[in-house]
Amino acid sequence: MITTMSNPWLNLDRLSRIRVKGTLKYNVFWIVDVLNQYGLMVQFDKNFIPKREIKLNGIQVQLDNSSTPNKLILILKEMKDWEIFLILCNDLIDVMKEHEDDIVSSVMKRLERWQKLLQKTTNRSMSKEEQMGLFSELKVLQNYIIPNYGYANGVFSWVGGLGDKQDFLLENLAIEVKSHRVTSGNTVWISSKEQLNSEKKPLYLLACALSEISTGETVDTLVKSIASKVDTESIRDEFLEKVEQYGYIAEIHNDSLTRFNVEQVNSYEVNDKFPKISLSHVSPVINNLKYSLDLSGCSNFKMETNDIF
Repeated sequence: MITTMSNPWLNLDRLSRIRVKGTLKYNVFWIVDVLNQYGLMVQFDKNFIPKREIKLNGIQVQLDNSSTPNKLILILKEMKDWEIFLILCNDLIDVMKEHEDDIVSSVMKRLERWQKLLQKTTNRSMSKEEQMGLFSELKVLQNYIIPNYGYANGVFSWVGGLGDKQDFLLENLAIEVKSHRVTSGNTVWISSKEQLNSEKKPLYLLACALSEISTGETVDTLVKSIASKVDTESIRDEFLEKVEQYGYIAEIHNDSLTRFNVEQVNSYEVNDKFPKISLSHVSPVINNLKYSLDLSGCSNFKMETNDIF
């Protein structure tokens, strides 16, 4: 998940502190409390008054009112989580460097974001298959959806990480995106009984053949490329939130990403004759269904990707 990180608390004794290195307008310290727990203490130039209570999984948020102005203190509850805690702390420090004039509200906003991130049940790593899935959806969004529908409609239509039946739901069509390794043939996995059965017609299946290559792109490369071109803040925020809902958190996963290249995109029209398991053939009491599909036998349904849009 995370590359080897320098532990700023390692040489601190109980009830000791050391100032965070770098140019900061505020006094910020790495601290160790009475229980030998790692922490971060921030002394602002005015009282830190949260608009609402902040609860972070595994982290205690304290306001020390023993002096004026008060201090914000974050304490890590479990030593084993120090790396993710350090990422959070460094993120807050970066915010303080970038927003010196509005530091309290900026830190508050960042803590609220981390509150949402740490509430997610993530194992803090993305498997290669998960990366391939997100990578392929981002490539389809970047290369086909956005150029034809614009950023607003493109981002709005991307529902793959929201639990919808298909990955993209546009006004006049639906798209399911699948990825597979070039070296593994043309087999893709259909992970639910609804994926190839859509109420919206037509439905297209886009299969992205990926290879691992040192000069390729990562999920983070695509996320930053797309986000940098969105000139509306609300749309950019919606896009980044959907990326996180998919399961990718840049601060946690960026150092363990695989580089991919899209070697080929094959597209198919999923009509009533397309080889799939129809909903009419599945009992409604069957909730989970997964099967593999060999696209080599689907040539009759193949079409040019550009003709879809």
